[in-house]
Amino acid sequence: MGEIISIASGKGGVGKSFFSANLAISMYQINSNVLLVDGDLGGANLHSFLGLKAQGRGIYNFLKDNFSMEDVILKSPAGVDFIGGSSDVLGMAHISNFEKLKILNHLKRSNYEYVVMDLGAGTSYNMIDFFNFSDKKILVMNSEPTSIENSYGFLKIALYRKIERHLFRDPRLENICNKLRSRSMNYQSVDDILEELDKIDSSLPMEVINIVENYRVGLVLNMLKFKKELNIFYGFENVSKKYLRISVEKLGFLPYDLYVSDSLKKLEPYYLNVPDIRNRDFFDEIRDLVLSKL
Repeated sequence: MGEIISIASGKGGVGKSFFSANLAISMYQINSNVLLVDGDLGGANLHSFLGLKAQGRGIYNFLKDNFSMEDVILKSPAGVDFIGGSSDVLGMAHISNFEKLKILNHLKRSNYEYVVMDLGAGTSYNMIDFFNFSDKKILVMNSEPTSIENSYGFLKIALYRKIERHLFRDPRLENICNKLRSRSMNYQSVDDILEELDKIDSSLPMEVINIVENYRVGLVLNMLKFKKELNIFYGFENVSKKYLRISVEKLGFLPYDLYVSDSLKKLEPYYLNVPDIRNRDFFDEIRDLVLSKL
């Protein structure tokens, strides 16, 4: 049974796929048995970061053409085994619950020690459920205000989805579950949920507290240009603790590097070709924390 490591972001353009690919390569360097999966079912591009011109067979063939999981795995130039997503198939971003579970169950039962899954940006239920199902959860953002805001929004929706999936079987809690599913986000904080649950049954708040206390998420800050931007870590950590009761694990940061764009144009995996080899250390340090602390 392998561990699934899901990597998400609240918005696109923060370098999530870049991070996912190079984290997997870093893991491969220490002889980890790792599979990298492009979980973006609507705009897949992860193959480019591995040095592949095309993604070949992938998730679409596994779901729609009855290919086995083994049949859609490619060996990338970076050495990492890879499953592509879907970028040009109408409707693939809206797979059924059965198809979602099929993907998750096969990945979980694979022969890989770790499965790194690069999720599509945003807060669709499929992306949220992939994230929540994972053994290790990582959120990537940069210092832009929209990225910070959307990352917090993603984290909040993911946690509320986890709580709602626990409560929905109790008919007494139908109204609360409807509020939790609402995009208006009726509850500003977890404490608001606990307060409403306590009015119905005093034993319910503790169930939610147990969910929240065991909800571990790692945070990576990408494209750092100035040291002062590290303060974003602490601000995000404080807000998450205050309103969501979540203790975010600060995994590290990646500096802004112009060579990222060059490596992509050349179809050269960044980690293996970066001129300043010290930049590999950032990935290796994050890798070690992912494996030891999440």
